[in-house]
Amino acid sequence: MKIYDGVIDWGIKRARDSKMIGLGFHSVIDGLVKIDPKKIGNLDLAIPQKFSDLPDSIKFIDDFWKGLIFSFSNGSALQLMIDSKEVYEWIMKTFGTGTLRLGGTSANMAKGLIPFPFEKILVYVYPLKKEIANLFSNSKNLFVVGNNGLDHPINAYDGEGIDAIHWIFEFSQGQSITVKGQTYACPRSNRFIASWNPANSKLEVRDPFRSYVIDHAKDISHFLVSGFHIMQEVYPDGETVEDRIDELLKFIQTVKDKNSEIRFHLEFASIRRDRVRRAVEEKLFSMFDSLGLNEVELSWVARDMGYDEKDILNLDVERISQIISEIMRGDLSRVHFHTLGFYLLALKGDYDLESQKKALAFASLAAAQRAMDGEINLERFKYVLDIPEKYDYKEWERDGIHFILFPTKVVPSPKITVGLGDTISSLAFVLG
Repeated sequence: MKIYDGVIDWGIKRARDSKMIGLGFHSVIDGLVKIDPKKIGNLDLAIPQKFSDLPDSIKFIDDFWKGLIFSFSNGSALQLMIDSKEVYEWIMKTFGTGTLRLGGTSANMAKGLIPFPFEKILVYVYPLKKEIANLFSNSKNLFVVGNNGLDHPINAYDGEGIDAIHWIFEFSQGQSITVKGQTYACPRSNRFIASWNPANSKLEVRDPFRSYVIDHAKDISHFLVSGFHIMQEVYPDGETVEDRIDELLKFIQTVKDKNSEIRFHLEFASIRRDRVRRAVEEKLFSMFDSLGLNEVELSWVARDMGYDEKDILNLDVERISQIISEIMRGDLSRVHFHTLGFYLLALKGDYDLESQKKALAFASLAAAQRAMDGEINLERFKYVLDIPEKYDYKEWERDGIHFILFPTKVVPSPKITVGLGDTISSLAFVLG
């Protein structure tokens, strides 16, 4: 298709000409578990019919099953935080750790960027223990900030142990689960994420990373921020999510004061807790240049704005563009909506449209090839080019905003689904 012509060479050159890219504040160990419905048996619980019926976190074992079954029966990605140590221990006993992989939004973005010739990818990892350090690939352009400055994670870890784990329960299209005697078939391959991460729930930006970024802000061109989905509404010491976000804003403002040219991207992720989500919407949207989110996440934002979430989940492009237009009434100048089959990019202000389109195309190829093979391999991009698109390319203007509906490559039987949104958002942002 013409929109992909020459884009691979363009993306490589664009990456080679880049400056340092910052990624914070969510890197963790994932435990990958392939769901075997035959081992689950006949469950006896009420399935939530819509997202608003879901628990806002996992406090009981039934909350875990509700999240899993809802995600499975809808073929939708969903993430819930585990608030109960007893449930965490039950999941560990029931499923084990699964296959350990590097996870978390920031680390997944790093995995999506380091195969390309970007000069420096700087990722925040806390706590940086040996187990998670060993999961990072041995890439020359990957760095953390250690006690002696920039270094590869394996040379900078401090101690051993697993302080946090995010279980990725993956399921496949066509599988079926029985609940109260009724069979539910999975409409498309996806995953349910149950996350235990008390060590990072305050989203603190710690030294030496904090000091390094402030001191070297002039060397950074893009900074992608994520991890709000692991935050709590009120912490045991009395601090609130608003308190913690205010502290993060102080850091971002300090960095902006050092280098006003840095572009900041907020990756929304699956913020299930209402107060946390609203705090992000109200305090952060206007502070960032760019926002990335999928249909589930945008449906929650739409509901917070008083709209019916079903239109978003049904991928009604007209309603999606309407909601995005309202989100962009403030200072936010770029919104990248990504779902299976297409991206919808909304831009206002001084953007190079051709670069944005090519960045979308490159991100689409990278995500599809990663889904097909499990890891990004530039040499195999050419095989993805032959996959047909299911949507038509479109461009239009609305309320002073330029919209690009970009048809993407969809792999029929993906090896992985987790982390694809992070690959899409990060590559499209830093290359555009």
